[in-house]
Amino acid sequence: MKRYISHRILMFFLVLAGVSVLSFALIGLFGRDPAEIIARRTNINASYEQIEAVRQSMGLDKPLPARYAAWIAGLFRGDVGISIYTFKPVMEDLAQCFPVSAALVGLSLAWVIIISVPVSLICARRPDGAADHFVRVASVVGMSFPTFWLGFLLLISFAVKRPIFTVLPAPGIKGYILPSFALSVPIFSGFIRVFRASLLKEMGSEYADFARARGLGRGRILTHHALRNALPPVVTMLCQYLGYLFAGGAVVENVFSLNGLGTYLVGCVASADSTSVATCAVIVAAIFVLANLAGDFVNRLLCPWTVRS
Repeated sequence: MKRYISHRILMFFLVLAGVSVLSFALIGLFGRDPAEIIARRTNINASYEQIEAVRQSMGLDKPLPARYAAWIAGLFRGDVGISIYTFKPVMEDLAQCFPVSAALVGLSLAWVIIISVPVSLICARRPDGAADHFVRVASVVGMSFPTFWLGFLLLISFAVKRPIFTVLPAPGIKGYILPSFALSVPIFSGFIRVFRASLLKEMGSEYADFARARGLGRGRILTHHALRNALPPVVTMLCQYLGYLFAGGAVVENVFSLNGLGTYLVGCVASADSTSVATCAVIVAAIFVLANLAGDFVNRLLCPWTVRS
């Protein structure tokens, strides 16, 4: 167990190092000239001298390895500099946008669990029934929905035609209900298919046959025996989606006017802000690796006999 934990911690830092180098290098080498972007914000006809002055004042005239080393040093101090995108400290920007994304992701995961678990149990209890066929078709349709189109549809239906919600984000949890549901539909549609298949696999196992021979009903076998053993694939899938939800929710955040981490990351990429992009990438990578590590431990607790060391 100690060897396993040491290996995962080492992999955690290697992943963060690789992500930071790649994101910083790709934006720095192949992105637009950030000095030109800054200079032309105030003067569309900025001269070469003005652009060079901006480059020197922002420290963009230094070689890329030197800028990366300065960023790493600032990361350990908790100060990675000023964002080219917003002209504010990067950590201040992240302190404002990260809680928005965290609330959106948290409520999206709640939708996934609340909907996918009972629906999957219903399908597995009566496979190939009317409800099962309907859910299988509906899940395929749900996985195919573009989130931005679903977001606009929800806004038109529940904020324009029936003003239950508002077009602009409302304070509190009410402002996250529609965007979180739009973000979660493709995910819980896939979860239902995976969880249903996992439950049916467990219901066809030898211990389920033995339970039936003892006179237990299908519903009791499903909830008291098969459910726990069917959870590891779903837990792994849920943890893998966690990092995607933080970075991949930019489309939904734009549709619902939420200033979250995804929207901020897209703006930084468009501004060739390598410092902010690398910082966001490290945060998302850390969430992804930690979520997968947490998923492994949860699976070990659920089914220690099925998970290898």
